[in-house]
Amino acid sequence: MDRRELWIRILVTVGLVGGALAFLLTTPGQRWEWHSVWRDGNHAGYILSGLWITFYLSVGALVVALIVGTITGVMRMSRNPAVSQVATVYIELVRGTPLLVQLYLVWHGFMVSLKAYMLRAGASFEFADFFQSAPVAGILVLGFFAGAYVAEIVRAALESIDKGQTEAAIAQGMTRSQVFKLILFPQAFRRMIPPLTGQFVSLIKDSSLLSIIGVFELTKRSEIARVETHSTFEVLLPLAILYLALTLPLSRLARRLELRLAV
Repeated sequence: MDRRELWIRILVTVGLVGGALAFLLTTPGQRWEWHSVWRDGNHAGYILSGLWITFYLSVGALVVALIVGTITGVMRMSRNPAVSQVATVYIELVRGTPLLVQLYLVWHGFMVSLKAYMLRAGASFEFADFFQSAPVAGILVLGFFAGAYVAEIVRAALESIDKGQTEAAIAQGMTRSQVFKLILFPQAFRRMIPPLTGQFVSLIKDSSLLSIIGVFELTKRSEIARVETHSTFEVLLPLAILYLALTLPLSRLARRLELRLAV
């Protein structure tokens, strides 16, 4: 990107964002009460603490998604039709239903049933309550939701490797397991990194839905502050900026990785 193009992009960005803010901030008859939220240390600190909760929930969900997605992606490519179909059903069900519906189903249905079965099996109340806690449920739902997309990333990356490499390795006496671990997966993982970074960005944004099951992350805390201060715009605009502070650097990183690791 040359200097002229860079300046054009900067000017367009500043113009669009500045114009939108000017339109809102100069609304006739509107009084902004920024001090009611951000000069009050209690509300400001309460909202900002949710930033770190959102981040660790997203990281936890990403770990679950990587594990589930990798296993499912490999199953999807299995020559065994039963194994392949199990992965296909999971991917289609998860990707074909809204995350919000999945959250409700798991929180109000699956987690209640799971606790009942665990208690019947002799598990302690403390152990059963751990799995029914809102943060754990949220991480699991987000992880399994994102896992369906990670599975397709894994499958696409593995299928992009030249099949001639597999045939050559097998001709040299390597087993299919060795071919996968030593030849296919290392190359495929390099191609997975950019889309996985983009998936992490999506997880951060999707984590805002966990507020509906009582997880006190960034959106939930902002909503509580909004109700207490009766300041909607004064809370929601900084909320959007905080999410951008998390996602924009990752989005730029994904783009750079995509260009650097392009093969």
